[in-house]
Amino acid sequence: MKKQNNRFKLLFNIILLNTIVLSTSITIAQDIPSKGSSLFTTIENAKEYIINNQNVDGGWPLIPGEESDVEVTALAIWSLIDADWGTGSSIVRRGVRFLERNQHENGSWNNNTAHTIFSVIALAKGNTAPDVRFKALHWHKKAQNRSGSWGSQSNNTGHILYTAASLVGLKKLGLTTRHFKPLLSGMEWIADPERINFDGGWTLPSGTQSDIYVTSWVLQALSPDYDLDEQIAWIKQFQNKDGGFGRYRGNASDPEVTASVIMALAASEDPLNTRRIAISYFTKAQSENGGFISDTPIELKTPTENLQTTCFVLIAIHANTNDTK
Repeated sequence: MKKQNNRFKLLFNIILLNTIVLSTSITIAQDIPSKGSSLFTTIENAKEYIINNQNVDGGWPLIPGEESDVEVTALAIWSLIDADWGTGSSIVRRGVRFLERNQHENGSWNNNTAHTIFSVIALAKGNTAPDVRFKALHWHKKAQNRSGSWGSQSNNTGHILYTAASLVGLKKLGLTTRHFKPLLSGMEWIADPERINFDGGWTLPSGTQSDIYVTSWVLQALSPDYDLDEQIAWIKQFQNKDGGFGRYRGNASDPEVTASVIMALAASEDPLNTRRIAISYFTKAQSENGGFISDTPIELKTPTENLQTTCFVLIAIHANTNDTK
């Protein structure tokens, strides 16, 4: 057991080093929109919306005015730092303290694989709390099923979205299949032909029509290790005239779905054209106060302005091909 823990600590040190290198390359590679441009205004308004809706406990809610939520707090920290908000700011520090206070004794957040990996990303981007991150990654590794999949919780049936989110998170932390075998087994599980829909996309178990949102998360999880040219071409054909993407063929554009597509295209090193057009959609879809409306968060029954979607939009705008290297 001691030998196994030492191996995991060595792996964690690799993650820390990769995170530092990754953060540096992202800062250098990003295109900065010119001040006064519509995209610059969209970014600044989104940041202001996120900052203005931080709760007194340091966390962020899904809907402004509600209780703080771990997942949304992690996304808020992640999105602000990606948008060049300083890691030493009181806003980020308060968010970090909220995550630290709400970590469970077993190392997870809410015993949820997505909440946990997103929280680790946020803390890594903030260059803080290495012991907290180590404990969380140890729990997350143990939560993986023998099949290679992850469910929403430890020992839960494998779920496409939770497996994809886990893989995306681990890759953003700098892990590769070369030194982390759970990454390879997770990708093999999600890429199994039995889980691919008849048209080449992915859907949730109860669905029949391929889901652009789910497929986008899977593509992020498999890039750049798999040849995904066909799947990328499949997604791009559903871009609406306004530049955005809906969840299913023929659906109206949705900001969070569009954000997931942009992140998938960036991870797959797809040429910038489609992404630029999709990002321009955000400048038209943003609410006056800087937020974005969507019903993609599972807690929402109707399209609602919310922090989760706004954070993902900001993350997507700053996504680039260096995110997964």
